[in-house]
Amino acid sequence: MLEIPSAMVPLAGSPPFISPENKENRPLPFAHIGNMLGVLNSSNSQLENLLFWRDYYGEDENCKLVAKIARKDYLSMKLSQRPERQDLVNKNIIHLQSEQERQEVWEAVGNQLIRRLSLRPTAEELEQRNIFKNLCFIDQTPEEMKNEKEQKKIMLIRKLSFRPTIEELKERKIIRFSDYVEVTQAQDYDRRADKPWTRLTPRDKAAIRKELNEFKSVEMEVHAESKHFTRFHRP
Repeated sequence: MLEIPSAMVPLAGSPPFISPENKENRPLPFAHIGNMLGVLNSSNSQLENLLFWRDYYGEDENCKLVAKIARKDYLSMKLSQRPERQDLVNKNIIHLQSEQERQEVWEAVGNQLIRRLSLRPTAEELEQRNIFKNLCFIDQTPEEMKNEKEQKKIMLIRKLSFRPTIEELKERKIIRFSDYVEVTQAQDYDRRADKPWTRLTPRDKAAIRKELNEFKSVEMEVHAESKHFTRFHRP
């Protein structure tokens, strides 16, 4: 890159400049840019000098020449600092894919986002889960929120007290026979002394079959339309 001090301008008080074509025949005393009329300080960096002369658009021919050199030097400096192609690829400035491939990738990402957004719960669902609070409840104090919670609790207990039993729901045909499984307490048997199934005698097997048949015929509740599917063991 060219150095700015190579560009010279005439000192104040020197003979007037006639024309750029006659500069070889009539040499003029020159000085460095940093010393011209005290405009630039000697401590200024080269970049500051370039920026100063790059934006010069005056009428002085010598200053125009200096500004032209400054623009070329500034452009050379910028080109020397230009990043490598791989850096531009890593920053996603230069694309290695074709326009069609990028379009396909964008469509796939767009479809995935639309699918995710379709599964997003609504504001009402979030409010019911107590994740999103309604705007009218944001300004409530903790005491007011506690009182409201107690009122809801009392209301739910009152509603549960009027809840119909399972038998009533079955009679009204609100729930079907297969929709509800009733669990009852069973007699606790101590079977630690029982024999393993490999050592059962024929009498033990007959007693077990009898117990199973009695349970199926008496205790096990079976729907009337499904009774013919019940299988009993041979005595």
